[in-house]
Amino acid sequence: MFDYKDFSKLITILHEPREWSEVMKYSPDNKYLAVGAHDDSIYVYGVSWEGNYSIHYTIKEVHSSAINAMDWAKDSRYLRAID
Repeated sequence: MFDYKDFSKLITILHEPREWSEVMKYSPDNKYLAVGAHDDSIYVYGVSWEGNYSIHYTIKEVHSSAINAMDWAKDSRYLRAID
């Protein structure tokens, strides 16, 4: 993943998705990054104040195809996805 202001700056490498990622959404409180992938899974990363990313939880075996769109609730408690 690269900095959107400077594509030469690498922020992190996301190793968990087994296939390419279709959509990424930060939670409104900026504590989480949800990644929807073509392996039919959603990966939620915790984001620290220092900008470090670590896997928080994974949603597998719920969707029947690639994740095409996601949206967080305003309070960052819920995540909606469309496959």
